[in-house]
Amino acid sequence: MNHLTLPTNAVPMSSDEQLPEDSDPDDERPPFSEEMRRPLIIQSEDLLQGRSEIWIEHRDEMYRLRLTSSGKLYLSK
Repeated sequence: MNHLTLPTNAVPMSSDEQLPEDSDPDDERPPFSEEMRRPLIIQSEDLLQGRSEIWIEHRDEMYRLRLTSSGKLYLSK
């Protein structure tokens, strides 16, 4: 199965930025800047790459993303 590598817009957090109040101090993941907290917008054409369906693997589960004949996206497990 082909895997799509999407570009990331990672911006390192500066030393003067504070962690969100709801953050877990024991969480070993790096903190994210405000830019990284915004939703990433990906064009459906970039995901589908000319296909009418793709499969997305998420936490060992497979999901099917399909472009319908009416031009809508349909996600199913």
